[in-house]
Amino acid sequence: MATENQGRYRHSLGDFDSQKRQFSFDTVVITAANHDAQKTEHDNLVAAIADVTLGTLDFEEFVGDREQIRPFIKPALSEAQVNIEWVFTYVDDVTGSKFNVRVPTADITDVTLFAAGSNLWDPTDAKWVTLVAAFELHILAPNTGNAVTLSQVAYLQ
Repeated sequence: MATENQGRYRHSLGDFDSQKRQFSFDTVVITAANHDAQKTEHDNLVAAIADVTLGTLDFEEFVGDREQIRPFIKPALSEAQVNIEWVFTYVDDVTGSKFNVRVPTADITDVTLFAAGSNLWDPTDAKWVTLVAAFELHILAPNTGNAVTLSQVAYLQ
């Protein structure tokens, strides 16, 4: 019988037009024993996502901690749009099941984030290396709670 995962990472980004979009991932359940370590992993993932997006943080939360920014502060760049998205593809390390989550306000102005001539990430770029490490430490597969591997990030065209 599989253990049901009840941890959740939620994140909302706003764009230049003040539109907002949320996305979320499963995480380990936050307890008194692991709270501080999980909060650090959570904050590292928030920072890594900020490095590859142009939007402004609206809110981010995990069980037991929600930080909401009010009033909303519009991003400086008009290129920050919620309909310009990264698609994160990640794989359950045990079952091989694949999952996708769309992350709004993708930073497509930073050409170093892309593999040459494609809409796919360059996984050797320092920002992606940081994001992969933060993601894989903090995110779990839906339904199983297994560890995951971030296998691809693509600009949704």
